[in-house]
Amino acid sequence: MDYLNQIKPTDCFAHRLLETRALENPNDTFFTFEGESYTFAQCNQTANRLARNLLQAGIQAGTYVAVLMETSVEYLHLWMALSKLGAVSVPINTAYRGDILTHVLKTCQATVCVMDECFVGIVEEASAGFESFAQVYVRAPEGRALSAGAKHFETLYSPNDDSNLVVAQRHDDTAVIIFTSGTTGPSKGVILSHHYLTAYGLMYAEINGLKDDDVVMNFLPFFHIAAKFMTIGTLVSRGRMLLQKRLSISTFWQEVKAHRVTNFIGVGGICNMLISRPETADDSKTTIRTIYAVPDPADIHAELERRFGCQITTVFGSTEAGLPLFRGVGDAYRPKSCGRVSPYYEVQIVDADDNPVPVGTTGEIVVRPKRPFLTGSGYIGMPERTITAWRNLWLHTGDSGHMDEDGWFYFDDRVSDSIRRRGENISSFEVEVLVNKHPAVSEAVAVATPSEIGEDEVLVQVILREGHTLRPEDLLKHCCEQMPYFMVPRFIGIVNDFPRTATAKVEKYRIRAASRSAQIWDREEQGWKVTREGLFDPQGQAVGSFSAPCHGSALAAPSQKMAELVRD
Repeated sequence: MDYLNQIKPTDCFAHRLLETRALENPNDTFFTFEGESYTFAQCNQTANRLARNLLQAGIQAGTYVAVLMETSVEYLHLWMALSKLGAVSVPINTAYRGDILTHVLKTCQATVCVMDECFVGIVEEASAGFESFAQVYVRAPEGRALSAGAKHFETLYSPNDDSNLVVAQRHDDTAVIIFTSGTTGPSKGVILSHHYLTAYGLMYAEINGLKDDDVVMNFLPFFHIAAKFMTIGTLVSRGRMLLQKRLSISTFWQEVKAHRVTNFIGVGGICNMLISRPETADDSKTTIRTIYAVPDPADIHAELERRFGCQITTVFGSTEAGLPLFRGVGDAYRPKSCGRVSPYYEVQIVDADDNPVPVGTTGEIVVRPKRPFLTGSGYIGMPERTITAWRNLWLHTGDSGHMDEDGWFYFDDRVSDSIRRRGENISSFEVEVLVNKHPAVSEAVAVATPSEIGEDEVLVQVILREGHTLRPEDLLKHCCEQMPYFMVPRFIGIVNDFPRTATAKVEKYRIRAASRSAQIWDREEQGWKVTREGLFDPQGQAVGSFSAPCHGSALAAPSQKMAELVRD
């Protein structure tokens, strides 16, 4: 289906797709979450009521709203309500804490914060020392006492007009700010217009050939662009969505069978994890039609398609660049290729001076759209980084690749120092900054090293301050105190110096090449375990914890510091 060309650019709004479905298919199921199904009409009416209550609370077009919430029905309602208002949603990674969260909160320009109760403590800590929010809403159990200044999120669901709210806004207005990995500096907030965000979902539906009988399994968090474009793809195709808080490999196929899932994203090592389970006679009888695998695992591609009776689609894209390269439904398979050029983009491989390189030569992948607003609109609060990334009228992806004589593109490596672990982009710069906070560390380097299940693991090498000693286990504990769980390094090396150039620059490629030497400590080999909940020693004892999860645990008690988050 040619979805993108069927919708006028000026009509590209996520909430308008919802309104159209609610008008045309009001009683059809839009999504299912934790056993409950919700129709297009129910979702649209609730979002309208929520939007009007937000408006009466002073949240309007142009208001920036930071959101720290686990995947939930309320999160989806809130996203659609903010879109209807013309407010700017700033979804924040719920694993962020400390300095990283402080940077995001300072940069995003949000004056309103909506959060689950279990994130109150980390937001208080991260926001200390800068201007507080005008309003704070906390999703907590009914009747739970909150500190002065905070309001219950549920009050925004109070009765109100549930007809479509009409607010004047343009398709090129900012809809969402999504923070992605900073590769040579702090994380960057990518500015996404309504048109770009919506078009991303339309392109996803096209690449996967989604239709009205498709069921999309969406287990990615809403602070990732993927969860949003899968939702939009469901809306435009008139399909259904199975919304989940997270993926469970152990129950994956039961969920597929129960809900007749036809499409999901094989991000990170998911494909490897699925193929590693014992094969059964029923594997090829599933309802799965397409697996959107990023990257497409060439070593198991044929086995995946044979075993599960499906087709694998793939792309090269990013939060900033859209989906400029793809291999969609019906396209031929070219091993290890990420696809050919989308009809909506131009793509080149260029050298360090932005000159195109010959076929087969590796260079940086640069992108520009053939129609307006098909890439991000820059980085919030970072004009210099925006100019650098979009220089010479091309968006520079920071990734290197090459093209063959038939026009197929291949991803070769990262020009920058980004690390991708199990679907999360990790800034080596941010890892290094946080490791360097340990009083025994003089200098730190973080690099990617291949993971057995696909993508990368994080490796850190450190030089100690003179007169200091440090065990890898103690540095691991420090990292768990400072970082989100997914950023914590698996491999730690304590060295006398790094390989360097004649000008003393660290030669990271040499560290990567020698990453599994005998001097490198492997926490998994040593029996240490890092989960979302915390750090566990080889005896299984908890020795550190991350921010309290919102699922399956008691919610945090009201904090006395909440009043400080809200401006008078």
